[in-house]
Amino acid sequence: MIRRLALASLTLGALACGGDESPSTDQTPVAPGATFTVQAEQLTATMPVEGTVAARHRTEITTRMMARITSLPVEVGTRVSAGQVLVRLGTEDIAANRAKAEAAVIASQAAADEARRHAARMDTLFAQDVVAQAQRDQARLGLAQAESQLALANATLREVETAASYSTIQAPFAGAVVARYADPGDVAAPGMPILVVEDNEPRDAVLSVPADLAAGLRRGMTLRVTTVDGRTAQAPIRAISGGADPMTRPVEVRAELPADWPTGVSATGLVPAGTFDGVAIPSSAVIRRGQLTGVKVLTDDGVAVRWIRLGRTLDNDQRVQVLSGLEPGDRIVL
Repeated sequence: MIRRLALASLTLGALACGGDESPSTDQTPVAPGATFTVQAEQLTATMPVEGTVAARHRTEITTRMMARITSLPVEVGTRVSAGQVLVRLGTEDIAANRAKAEAAVIASQAAADEARRHAARMDTLFAQDVVAQAQRDQARLGLAQAESQLALANATLREVETAASYSTIQAPFAGAVVARYADPGDVAAPGMPILVVEDNEPRDAVLSVPADLAAGLRRGMTLRVTTVDGRTAQAPIRAISGGADPMTRPVEVRAELPADWPTGVSATGLVPAGTFDGVAIPSSAVIRRGQLTGVKVLTDDGVAVRWIRLGRTLDNDQRVQVLSGLEPGDRIVL
């Protein structure tokens, strides 16, 4: 038993000196560098809330006409600029309808011109008391009908030209294609998505925050947001919903993330959830050896390693809560 105690004492002395971990009988006092005095303080608790990374602007590219897709020059991941052509649709039917509409306009214009001349002759003859008023009125009625037919033909032509503009679909803003649901040769129908485009602006962490916690948030406050792929950011709050979702109850909070973060990824935000009394130390002071965590404590004899139990991280991972192993007044070496 005496031999075991001696070996334990030698090992502790080696750890305290912070040098070689082999047993040593020397325990020379170590001159510490910067130190931190442990003290009790009021700490801020945080609560993780779930959300999703989303683009500021996201649009589904659809068509307002039924036609066959003749060209689809973009793929998923393609960067696009505002106004760039994304989809071209077949215009055979549109070309035929335009030809008919243009012919109708020409015929209606000729009929209106003839009706105008006839009405003018009837006005002259009526003034000379050569024809009856009924004949003059009949000529005026024919002119009105011819002008109505011309207006209808012009409206039909404009409608065909508007439909023709739907055959070319352009990007509404600069961004990237994130989904593609069709290929050349497919028939596009109104309301059927063809592509999905998202902008290149900073992303949003769309978080579902309980109403009681959301009441303490303000625009400009910073939340720590992490994703399942290991990304971490300090995200300033950009927008807070004016009320809770009537179905799910939480309040939607949007915090700004870097523009290169992928959308659709699950995200977790740490939201302030009140304060509590405790002890916290700089994260940089923590020593990790396997499953153990400790700190170098300044003693009368030098520096000794003391094993501690940690709690939650604080201040954006700059500090960590200490659950046991340290007391107010202890001095640790940084």
